Formats: sequence, C-alpha cells, structure tokens
Amino acid sequence: MTDNTHPASAMRCPRCGAPMPCHPGEPERPPHCTCCGPHPGRHCEPQPRCPDPGTVDVPQDQPPPKVKIDPQRPGQDPGRPPRNTPADQNWFKDKVRDTLRDGPRFGPRKDEYLPFLLVRSAAGDAGARPFGGVFWESPDIFVVPGVDASAAPLMPATLGGVARAGAPNTLYAQVWNLGKAPAYRVRVEFYWFNPSLGISRADAHLIGATWVDLGNRFARSSNWTEVRGPAGAYLSMGSHVMVRCPTTWVPEYVNNGHECLVVRVSEPMMDAVAPNQFGAAADRHVAQRNIAVVTSSSPAALDLALDLGYLDHTGQAEVEVVLEDANAMDWLKLYANARDARFAPPGQPVVAGLLPAQARGARLLNVAGLAIQQRAQLLRPRETVQRGCDPLVVQLHAGIADMKPGEAAVLRVRQRVAGVLVGGYTAVLVGK
Repeated sequence: MTDNTHPASAMRCPRCGAPMPCHPGEPERPPHCTCCGPHPGRHCEPQPRCPDPGTVDVPQDQPPPKVKIDPQRPGQDPGRPPRNTPADQNWFKDKVRDTLRDGPRFGPRKDEYLPFLLVRSAAGDAGARPFGGVFWESPDIFVVPGVDASAAPLMPATLGGVARAGAPNTLYAQVWNLGKAPAYRVRVEFYWFNPSLGISRADAHLIGATWVDLGNRFARSSNWTEVRGPAGAYLSMGSHVMVRCPTTWVPEYVNNGHECLVVRVSEPMMDAVAPNQFGAAADRHVAQRNIAVVTSSSPAALDLALDLGYLDHTGQAEVEVVLEDANAMDWLKLYANARDARFAPPGQPVVAGLLPAQARGARLLNVAGLAIQQRAQLLRPRETVQRGCDPLVVQLHAGIADMKPGEAAVLRVRQRVAGVLVGGYTAVLVGK
C-alpha cells in the first residue's frame, strides 16, 4: 500500500519537481503545483492543532486511584486511647503521619460532609446497596390520573393512583437527602418504559425533569413548605421534598397504561449517577415502579407482554411467576389509602402463568378469551430462556373467574440470570 500523505517539506511535483506547499489550516485540500496544478492523489500531512487559549492537554493513561475508605471515621476507631492523654496524642500524630504518607482515608459516606441522595425502593430503605428483595415497588413514585401537570397541585391528591391510558397523568416523586451536607440543584428525572423485567437505558423514554434543593439530614420540618426555585415550585420538609414532574404523561393504549416508571436523582458535583445506570437494586439514585393494577368484579383478567431487556452477555435466564400474600405488599396500603388495610384472598382460584418467550413485537395470544378451565393447560409458572442478542418478551396471564370487594391477588414475576435477580414486575388483581 502506498502512503500518499507527506509532510510539506517533502512535497515536490512528480512531473516538474517544483515544490508543492501545503496549506496550513486546510489539510483536506490537495497540494498544488504552480506549474502543473493540483495533485488529487496526494494529501498534505494534517496540521498540528493548537490547544485552546488557557488550556493544556494532560495525558492520563491510567485511571485515577480509588478513594481509600476505612470502616469507620478516625475518631471512632475502637483502638483509640482515652482522649487527651499522652497516648492519645501519640496516636493522633501517627494518624497524621499516615495521612501524609499514604493520603487521606475516608469513612462511610454517611459520616462525611457529603450529600446522600435517595429515592426509596421499599419502606424502610436507607440507601444501602445492593438492595435485596423486591426493588420494583417504590413507595416514592406517585401517579395522579386524569390531571394535566400544568393544573396539578404540588401534593398528589392520592398516593396509590394508577395511570390511565390515553389520558393526561401527572407524576410525582419523593426525594431524600440522608447526608451531612445539603444538596443544591438536584436533578430529578422521570422516565417510562414498556413493561419490562430488565430495565436499561436503551429502552428509556424521558418524560420530564426538574431541579430541587435539599437540606442535610438534620434539616427537618414537621410541615410541608412551598419552595419556588428557578425550575418551578415544589414542597419541602428540609431534607425531604415532594417533586412534581413538569411534563404531562399520556400512556399508550398498547400497554393499557401498565408501563414501568423510573425516577433518577443526581447532583453532578457531589452525588452523581452514571448516565447508563437505571438499576434500582444497584443504585440508590434510581427507583422503579413496575406495577399493573386490574380492578374488576367478574371476571378479572390480564394479558401482558413483559420485555426481558438486554444482557451484557449471552446466557440462560429463568423467569417465574409466584402468587404472594396481598397483605405483605406495602404499596397496596398506599393504593387503599390506609396503613392498616387488609385484603382477603380471592374466593375463586387464581389462574396465572407464562407463555414461552417470543420475539419482541410478536402478537399476544388472547388467553383471556379462552374458558378459564382451558387456560391452565397453556400456562407454566416458570420459563427457562436462552438469552442472546435478540430482544425477547414473555407473556404473562392472570385471571380469576369472580372477585368480590375487598379481595386481592398479588402476582410477582421475577427474572434471574445465573441465579441473580435482575428485574421484576408485579400484577395486582383487586375486586371492586
């Protein structure tokens, strides 16, 4: 292969031998001979690019070192001698020498002067990650159906609202700061996803975003206070705020309003979140609400395609559906607007299960159109899927021949890859 790129000093016309100067600032233009004209087959060497004024390029071949962390702050060291004693002074000097030699060490983030942002995945969630258990039923994400965001109040009228397909819906989120430092200009993002057992950035649909300020964890108030910031108004209790999404959400009819909702929070300087991070189990900045509610008397039925999402590598996945105690689901207490709400199990058997995985976009089987005695022959409680690069879905069906007021059935669908829980979805059938 011939290299036709030459520095300016080596460029001479192959016909007459005259110099062919290059044109600084125009490396795409071919060299030009004053006697013979341009030579399209040859190219000038790219001109060196001058750095912008006041800047300098600093090469960084190696990533920066990780922050050194001790299990506790230096002052909480159980081996520290009694305070204000000679031994304590020598202990302190040794700590200073260690810092000068090896650099500072930090304790747990909650003990440092930093914000600690959180959107809860469950009641009692204090931000420890990875989060074990059901992480897709966040108590901090709310929907008010039938209300445009421009006309919605700052406090949601109901905490257990269910999205209405093809109609305006307003979204809200509670955001917490459990750190010792306040957090300013915290970005709160609202997303929707098709019903999914594996949420990732590839399928994200941004609804809207806003910004709020939060005090540190010691800033507590017993009453909500309206705050008017540059991005709009919100309610604050100091370290805890209620945020309204500024954009109206209109769910698609294709999923009958059963989309997944995700809220992400971040403060870019002190408590950021990675752009690709949408996993609530792995990151306290992210919360998911993957819940479908069907209110019915007779019969109650749900057919829903659940996306399996994308994997970093191919492998075997297991998807299962389990009928669980409705009274153990905290979110249902929000739905009923009562802390002590109790639900009775359905008097009729629950027919629920999965159909084999198929390509995304394939037509769903109308299982609800079959006689309820025939449905169980098609459904299985567990499906094993060999995951590749193609996007797949599994169809969930749940049905009850008859439901009475006060009855409820909760079905949780889980996807595990190599034994690790990677996503879930909850279907709730409620009698009315």
